[in-house]
Amino acid sequence: MPKWLENFLKRIEEANKKNLGSGKLDCCDLNKQTKPNNNSKDK
Repeated sequence: MPKWLENFLKRIEEANKKNLGSGKLDCCDLNKQTKPNNNSKDK
């Protein structure tokens, strides 16, 4: 793998850890954390 690509992926990984934490990136869990009152039935 080219060195520039490794560096790019490493920066993305670090940014994701900073913004999203180190837990699993499950879409349902992420939606619960960011939008706790998002309920389509209320619309």
